[in-house]
Amino acid sequence: MEMTFASEQELIRRARAGESNAFEQLVYAFTPDLFRVVRRMTGNTEDAEAAIQETFWRVWQALPRYQEDRRFFPYLVTIAANLVRDAWRKERWVLPGELDEESATLSGELLTPEMQLEEAELLQALAKATEELPPPYRAVIALRYDAGLSYDETASALNLPVNTIRTHLRRAKLVLSKKLEELYGKE
Repeated sequence: MEMTFASEQELIRRARAGESNAFEQLVYAFTPDLFRVVRRMTGNTEDAEAAIQETFWRVWQALPRYQEDRRFFPYLVTIAANLVRDAWRKERWVLPGELDEESATLSGELLTPEMQLEEAELLQALAKATEELPPPYRAVIALRYDAGLSYDETASALNLPVNTIRTHLRRAKLVLSKKLEELYGKE
């Protein structure tokens, strides 16, 4: 469910006033997108679910301090990314993951069965190559492409300079490109 800035801010105001149904609506609205991002970062469903649960718990506790001029999703992603990075530091979670099964087609057009198989193989290879990236690169890929955050929002979420985000993203793309070239050769 796509939510406007005004509607999310209204739900936040109502949740601050103690209306639990309003916070529940925020949870339902943002969990699917947040899950895709966190799932990519953690590498498995159980850890992603735990991180999301902890994220919303922390948001609930911090709601009185929430800055209303911020979009809510980047705020959620920042908290979730920090939780995941803390877990990486503790080496608590297994890092490799896989792409969601609901990945869209690369071109958005109708594909023949052969093209669908080729695309599925390419997506699987891309997912495997992404799993092998160092955690900081994987985090930038997840936030930039899965969450759709801007460079500034990604930098804010990871508490890194924008130029570091750009460098991580460029290096991650180079690694992914090389791995895919090794698998499929240059065309």
